[in-house]
Amino acid sequence: MKDLKNAVLAAIDDNWRQFRNSLDRLHVEDMSVAGVYEGMSTNDIVGHITTWEWELVNSLDRGAIEPVGDVDRFNAQESLRKKDNTPRQTLEQLEDVHRSLRDQLSKAPSAYFEPFDPFRELIDSCTVLHYQEHGTQIRIWASKNSHKPSK
Repeated sequence: MKDLKNAVLAAIDDNWRQFRNSLDRLHVEDMSVAGVYEGMSTNDIVGHITTWEWELVNSLDRGAIEPVGDVDRFNAQESLRKKDNTPRQTLEQLEDVHRSLRDQLSKAPSAYFEPFDPFRELIDSCTVLHYQEHGTQIRIWASKNSHKPSK
């Protein structure tokens, strides 16, 4: 079981790096431009990812998953709550919450990483799958719109 936990943690770390690299393609002024995904800016997307990582941190800390109810409503409320955050604040929150998440995951029981465990589903959806989905959206948008020159 320990090897599976380590494999999941390695996948999270790898996908996290790829997600962060997608942000590195952007100039700071790009972060607030709407339209990356639906009406969301990169700043909104990063705040969204932070929200779900924080939900996972809290679930791991409690040792129990508490459903948020209407996911669309929850996402809208959280987006509204973070709407005035600057890109710098959003990125700082992202880093802080991700460190907390990584700490909680390292302490989590190996059983949480087993296929079909409810925690495994939450871990995957709040990390790897989320990073892939939104990182791809950001990379596609950045390739057409970013002010930062390509390397």
